[in-house]
Amino acid sequence: MDNNADTNIYDVLIIGAGINGCCSAYALHNAGVKVALIDQTGIAAGGSGAAGAFISPKISKSGELKEIMEVAHTYALDFYTTNFAQYTLTKPLLHIANDPKENEKVKLFKSKTTLEQLSVDETIQTLLSDEALKSEAIFFANGAVVDAQGVCKALVSEIDFFCLKADSPIWQEGTWRVGKLFAKHLVLAIGAYPKIIPSEYVGLRGIWGHRIDIETSTIVPCILHHHVSISPTMQTGVVAIGATHDVHYSPFSGEHYDVKQGHQALLEKASKTLKLNNIKILKDYMGLRSGSNDYLPMLGALVDANSTLNLYPLIRHGQHIHPKDYHFYPNCTMINGSGGYGFVLAPYLAKCLKEHIVDHKPLDEILSPSRFFPRWAKRQS
Repeated sequence: MDNNADTNIYDVLIIGAGINGCCSAYALHNAGVKVALIDQTGIAAGGSGAAGAFISPKISKSGELKEIMEVAHTYALDFYTTNFAQYTLTKPLLHIANDPKENEKVKLFKSKTTLEQLSVDETIQTLLSDEALKSEAIFFANGAVVDAQGVCKALVSEIDFFCLKADSPIWQEGTWRVGKLFAKHLVLAIGAYPKIIPSEYVGLRGIWGHRIDIETSTIVPCILHHHVSISPTMQTGVVAIGATHDVHYSPFSGEHYDVKQGHQALLEKASKTLKLNNIKILKDYMGLRSGSNDYLPMLGALVDANSTLNLYPLIRHGQHIHPKDYHFYPNCTMINGSGGYGFVLAPYLAKCLKEHIVDHKPLDEILSPSRFFPRWAKRQS
């Protein structure tokens, strides 16, 4: 790219080219905003590229998460099938409870959901294991799986991308600077990777994901969620199997992840759902996904913890301060914490981000990362 001053000035800099960053760039670009996308490795090179990328509802009880997921799921299905049909495979989705506790959750969800349900036909029943047949299940008429890396690259095909390490964004004279790039707004979509702006209070957990593409003679007619996710792909005879099955491993721990053991774990768990014949492993996808400690995604401004504690030192001792009085980093928004539902949540969260930056619409306070600040502050006493 030309390095003259004009080309390096943007409206928004987005750091992180996973599904959150790519959807955010797409939504803002389509609204006429000049966007630069930054990632130190590449587009969908981390957890998003390893995701199963299933567009499926979350089986949950009533509450804030259920409401957000229902809106996001409906929005995502329409978003991918309308705008990126060439990267989207639509299939019915069979969700099978994987333990007695989830049996009750699935049963309750079935009785209350407005999503269209189907009866499990004989063709599918003959494929399922005894365990799967005995478990509570819900068969959704409308499900989808997207090509994770393909759709991320398509989302940002018209957007300036910079492969560089953004260590220390600098706010100076009303502008954010990352290297030689400048913008009024900064969006952080870096997932579970190390924070580049001090925000230790943010409650995130890294979840290691591993997905494999296999060749099999077994025809899988629908998307299946049980102990792992199993899905047909756009390639005939190729099936994807994925899971966040190792929640303890982190690439920053210095430990070695055993890929062959990962294969074994995925195939053993898949065998609890159905029998896959004549298996040949074709490709691995691995990466770290980012989930919030309370399972709600994050979208909102970041608290400047040091400045806020200096202003209100008694927060450390439990003094209640309304979040609107916190000191926030200026024009800085985090989008993060979607866990295994990143491809479901990202289009909807990106729409909300666009409405905030372009239309000045307030963000949902429920999703604000500042919700974790008071508890963290008390631990600093």
